[in-house]
Amino acid sequence: SDFNRKNPCFLCTRYRRQCIYQLAEQHCCNKIAYGHHKDDIIETLLINIFFGREISTMMPKQSVFRGKFHIIRPLIYIEEALLKKFALEQHFPLLNNPCTTSEVSKRKYIKDWLNRLENENKGLKENIFKALFHVKVDYLPQRLFSSKGKKR
Repeated sequence: SDFNRKNPCFLCTRYRRQCIYQLAEQHCCNKIAYGHHKDDIIETLLINIFFGREISTMMPKQSVFRGKFHIIRPLIYIEEALLKKFALEQHFPLLNNPCTTSEVSKRKYIKDWLNRLENENKGLKENIFKALFHVKVDYLPQRLFSSKGKKR
C-alpha cells in the first residue's frame, strides 16, 4: 500500500526479511522461526486496523514464495512480559532495538497506548487476542460491489 511504501519501519522490515530469505536459501533451509509474541500479534492487528485500513495480523505458520519457505512463530501465545522475565531468570541478554526511529514509531505508539488501556482494564489485551479466534463474519459489513464493479 501507499502507506507502507512511505513507512520506514515497513521498508526496514522488508529489507531484513529479504536478508533472512537469502541466508535461508544459502544454507538450504526452508523453515524460518521468528520470535514474535502475543503482544506483537495484538499490536500488528491494531496497526493494520488504524493505519492500514484492514483487519489482519501475523499468522503462527505461513508458507511464502509458493511454499519455498515456511515461516513459524512458536511464541505467539506467550506475552512479552513473560518472555522478558524468563530471559532475565536465564541470564539471557535483552537486546534493545537499535533503530533511531523506534521510539517514535507507530508500533511504539500502539504499544504504549495498549499498555495504558491494559493498566486501566485488566485482561483487555487477552480479549483482543481471543477475539481473533471468534470472528463473526456475518456481523461485519460486506461490500455491495465486487472488485470488478458488479453488484453482489
